[in-house]
Amino acid sequence: MSKYFKCTTNKNPLTYSCGEKITFSVSAKDNCIDTPCNYIHWKLMGDDGKISEGLGSFKPGDPLKLETTLDKPGFVYLTCVSVNDCGNPDNIFDTLQAGAGADIENIEYQDVVPDDFDEYWNDIETLVANFDYEILMNEPVTTGVPEGFKCFELRISTPEGRPASGFVSMPEKEGKYPIFISFNGYAIAGSGAIYKANHIAVHFNAHGIENNLTQIELKKKYFHELVKNKNGLSYGFDPEENASNMTCYWRNMMIRNLIGLKYIKSLPQWDGKNITASGGSQAALQATTLAAHDKDVTFLEIAIPWFCNLNAENNGFVAGWRPKFAEGLRYFDTVAQAKKVKCPVKIFAKLGDAICRASTIMALYNNFNVNKKIEFLQSGDHGYNPPERNSFYLWDDPQCQETLLPGKYKHYKGGEYELLYIAKNSEGYCEEQVVYKSLTDGKVWIRPAHMWNDLVLDGEIYVKRFEKIN
Repeated sequence: MSKYFKCTTNKNPLTYSCGEKITFSVSAKDNCIDTPCNYIHWKLMGDDGKISEGLGSFKPGDPLKLETTLDKPGFVYLTCVSVNDCGNPDNIFDTLQAGAGADIENIEYQDVVPDDFDEYWNDIETLVANFDYEILMNEPVTTGVPEGFKCFELRISTPEGRPASGFVSMPEKEGKYPIFISFNGYAIAGSGAIYKANHIAVHFNAHGIENNLTQIELKKKYFHELVKNKNGLSYGFDPEENASNMTCYWRNMMIRNLIGLKYIKSLPQWDGKNITASGGSQAALQATTLAAHDKDVTFLEIAIPWFCNLNAENNGFVAGWRPKFAEGLRYFDTVAQAKKVKCPVKIFAKLGDAICRASTIMALYNNFNVNKKIEFLQSGDHGYNPPERNSFYLWDDPQCQETLLPGKYKHYKGGEYELLYIAKNSEGYCEEQVVYKSLTDGKVWIRPAHMWNDLVLDGEIYVKRFEKIN
């Protein structure tokens, strides 16, 4: 475990009000133990436009404290980097990316949905429904398949551009199974097979390209189409393409996904009832769009969702990493898609994510008009999870986080348990653990504390994993 910074706030970081003082406390850690750090360069950036930075230090028992406020609904982001005597980053400590928000339930979509949004997507849904696809490849996979599964590589024709390309796996045992469909994040890559117990598991790549080519082969073959176009930009970032909803790269990507799922639903092994769409980053955009326009999707589970609230930077919000706002992109903004989703939604996000800013993700959360839940991890960047996990949750009510108290609880499946202690694992990530005992057989169990008050899907609604018995 490397050295790192730990950040805490003086209250739940999701519950500040505009104008209220936000206090960040930063400590330096080595394997969960306080360790000195002589020079810490810190920077605060708020969605209200305030920016401040400076140099601080940490000594055990004396955390670096930073105070700020937010003047409008949004987030403030903290970055801390360890530096040497000359003021240059020394990479001794992992970079800290943290955050806190004010009046986040009031973060709004910074654009308007186009008047012809429904017409545009109805045309795509009709195109998909009426298209007679061809199976271009359906070959059994013979290597790396776990016992009890069978797997096939697929290529399915689409009405525009390249085919839907990926893999499908399912149990060898005859039966009816739910569908689990997922995608890749932003990358020029084929997909790989995934396996999920008692599920038809599907993984399509974003581009309809070959799955067995190396990165070098892919970049060589698709250099001018995906790697760098005539303007020197990677796929999906060309403002000329993005000016129109008919020429932007995302259109054909979403059509491929919808055609791919259409084929999977035709499989006799599907139970005809349950489909989970899942993915992180760009894949969250794809999964959300799939759920918005295929009404058979019954659950949406996304992480660090990308492409949200694309016009936010033009209204003063701290910028993330994504294409610059353009007219054609308004039809693909993940927030615009949220209004069309009718199934329950579960989101995982990170307060310090510099690529997918927390403010854009809250705009997404606020625009889902369904049973929804979000987990924000403190101090996590887009591809980095902190050694000490500290999560905060919302589900419909921003003040949902509860203190874990000893006593009797009922599991949502019916069993009764007694919460005995809150403990820490000295050999793990220093995350709090719940120690609890079954009141049926007396067995003692442990579970990460962040999962105790978690919401789980029971049928078609979310319920608490454990409900306190008064």
